[in-house]
Amino acid sequence: MTRWKRQGFFSRKKALQYQKNSLLLSSRRKAEQIAEEHGFSSSSERAVEQTEQEQSDSDIPEPDSGDINVSLNDIPNSRYDVSWREGRQVVELGVLADGLAGCAKCCIPLHLTHTVDILHCGLGAFLRVMCQNTTCKHKNIVPTGKRHGRIWDANTKLAAGMIHTGIGPAQVNGLLTALNIPPVSTRTLQARQNETGLAVESVAEESMQECLEEEIQETVRNEGNEDLTVSVDAGWQKRGSGRSFDSLSGHCSMIGAQTGKVLDCEVRIKSCRICEHAKREKNQPKDHNCRQNWQGSSKSMEQDMVISMVKKKLEKGINISTVICDEDTTTMSRLRQNVSHSITKMSDKNHIKKNFTSTLYSLKTKHKSLTTRVIRYFLKCFNYLLAQNKENPSGIEQGLDALGKHPFGNHSSCDKTWCAHVDDPTKKYSSLPYGKPLQDEKLQEEVMSIFSRLKQNSSNLSRLGSTQGNESFNKSVSLKAPKNHHFSGSGSLNYRLAASVAEKNSGQKYLVEVNKKIGLSPGKHTKKLCYLRESQSRKRRAIARTREAKRRRIELKAKKCQGTATREIREGPTYESGIDLCTEKPDYIQIPPPSFKPELETVPICDQTLVFFDLETTGLARTSHITQLAAVHGNETFSTYVMPDIPITPSASDITGLEVRNGILYHHGKKVNTLSISVALDSFFSFLEKFSNVILVGHNIKTFDCPVLLEALESCKMIPKLTETVKGFLDTRILFKTVHPNLHSYSQQSLAKTLLNMSYNAHDALDDVLMLQSLVNKVEFSEIDHNCSTFSCQYACDIFNYQKLIHKNLPSLQCLIDQNVISLGMAKKIAGSGLDFSCLNLACKRNQDGNLQRPLAEKVGH
Repeated sequence: MTRWKRQGFFSRKKALQYQKNSLLLSSRRKAEQIAEEHGFSSSSERAVEQTEQEQSDSDIPEPDSGDINVSLNDIPNSRYDVSWREGRQVVELGVLADGLAGCAKCCIPLHLTHTVDILHCGLGAFLRVMCQNTTCKHKNIVPTGKRHGRIWDANTKLAAGMIHTGIGPAQVNGLLTALNIPPVSTRTLQARQNETGLAVESVAEESMQECLEEEIQETVRNEGNEDLTVSVDAGWQKRGSGRSFDSLSGHCSMIGAQTGKVLDCEVRIKSCRICEHAKREKNQPKDHNCRQNWQGSSKSMEQDMVISMVKKKLEKGINISTVICDEDTTTMSRLRQNVSHSITKMSDKNHIKKNFTSTLYSLKTKHKSLTTRVIRYFLKCFNYLLAQNKENPSGIEQGLDALGKHPFGNHSSCDKTWCAHVDDPTKKYSSLPYGKPLQDEKLQEEVMSIFSRLKQNSSNLSRLGSTQGNESFNKSVSLKAPKNHHFSGSGSLNYRLAASVAEKNSGQKYLVEVNKKIGLSPGKHTKKLCYLRESQSRKRRAIARTREAKRRRIELKAKKCQGTATREIREGPTYESGIDLCTEKPDYIQIPPPSFKPELETVPICDQTLVFFDLETTGLARTSHITQLAAVHGNETFSTYVMPDIPITPSASDITGLEVRNGILYHHGKKVNTLSISVALDSFFSFLEKFSNVILVGHNIKTFDCPVLLEALESCKMIPKLTETVKGFLDTRILFKTVHPNLHSYSQQSLAKTLLNMSYNAHDALDDVLMLQSLVNKVEFSEIDHNCSTFSCQYACDIFNYQKLIHKNLPSLQCLIDQNVISLGMAKKIAGSGLDFSCLNLACKRNQDGNLQRPLAEKVGH
């Protein structure tokens, strides 16, 4: 009973504790004050007073020996570590807060800073925290996390995470130590893995039972009977090399055709680590959960597992009428021999296609016309044939007969519904080289022989199933039990296989059920992430089933194949078996990667300085030399004459009045002072540096002045200086065409006459820029008009390099232009992409089809 006090109801226990605390506080106030603080009060490693008796081991909770880490230094009797401040710890804040709430003897609140040392137990730990009550000084044992019995919850969940993510003790400790968290001993992890693994197996078994009942219900609803159709396929924990199949373990899954979920799963293991160790030591093995259950060869595992699973279902009264499997084993023969002759087989369509493709590739070495492109064409037609003739064996036979003739130009067995060549034999083939039928008669005989064998199994080909679900399950198993690690020496493989089953059937939320099965909390963050992953998975599956997603996958695959084939043609032979031992000189010439025409990049002219400039040159070619350079901004002008290194053409001399006689430049018969091109350009940049954010404005500069200026700058290695000084260019010819679209001429002289009713001394660079400045200042333009006429300095440099590439490669393609193989425009595109005649010839030799479709079809640009 309790009694009423002013403070409320107190039980007898609470009343005694209240009285005890009051006495302790009273004695503490009367005790002598300590003159000086202890030296360890501010140290990271707090010492224990020597005058006080150490707490006996009997007062310390004894955790499970499997949860105690072995000291890395292997120091005897060093269970507690005084360096508790070093590294990081996994701590449950609620448990730690409760442990620090009060001393076990005096109930005075404890402080984490008063911790003396720590005992690591995997991810969990015991802290010894000293009470600071001067009359108590009790060393309290404070856990950092929850436990079930003497086992830490964190260690158990760590083992569950290890199974779920497919890693082992080495990877777990590698991650922990990278985070500076103390490692967990292998013994602890193995003990907790056994604890968790049994729960995972139980959850997986329950999920398979639920899925079996669901499969029966769906079969009754859709088929009207309880005869199940299942798909089976095995996987091994070691990759087969094609010549050696000696895996120490293998697994096999049975998946329902209606639900796509795992109904049963078995594993075969040839070795046990404990048994083998006892055998080496010539001792009897200790009692353990031995998982070894197979003595035969690795190849025979699949048949035995399928037979065992079907028998178990029959013993439970569940009838398996049809089994979907591949053509690579004798599973069906042994199943009919050992279980029932009434079981029918459905072949896996993916394996049928794979075997058909492999057969065609085996003929590739004997027939040059059977290229990869032709093989893909045969496979495409074969896929259409299977999809359009389900449950129609006669249609399969007719289609195979037609497929053996159609690619070779014989359409006697074709149907008008799918073959347009029946009405128009001259029609081109869209998927064969050059659009023409194949002409290799020996190849046709080989192909017809393949199809005649397939026609004998037309009934099977008309009724195909899929083991794709099993292949997906095998991939999941390989993620949880990677093939480069050995897990079958203990129960670890079984646990990971069970986790794959549970995840396949229930999704990642099976982890929550595993925690509940062990008696642990499901975990807020565990549940949150599991449900998030499930939602994402459902969305991905829904999207993947849509027509758009399937078409997109086909397009991406075709794009990837095209890109790979093109890059291999460009690079030449790089990786082949024994290529370095070949006596012939290897083809190491590499075709340059494709270049592309730069995209126009405009420049805003707001808050920019417009500097008008003009050039006079030795001719009309883009490689002409500059003879006069002038610029103007407001009242400031720049003009200089340049002594060219090449002769001035007569036509250019007539227009500009400039001519060179005896090494002296004359303008309309008057001698003028000249500079070298490098000095002239330096002076030009000195003039431009007076202004900020310069945009060079000129008439028709995009097609003439800019290329000539860049040619001169490149010869003097001054292009970087241009990009630093100038932001962009503005072509007034484009500008006036935009603003006045109906003028009969856009030459600068005509514009001055039409818009300003003025005439001037044209083809003098200084007079030209002064008139151009007057034209731009007198006529009103919008900012949009200005921006449409601009282009960046980087674009000018890129287009200059592109034109140089065309000028370099175009002459080699002239022979193709002369013979009307390609047009001049197409030749310029090919030359601009970086290809010349030698590159085309080399690509033609490397391509299996002997044509240029792949290198010329390579996508360039953005």
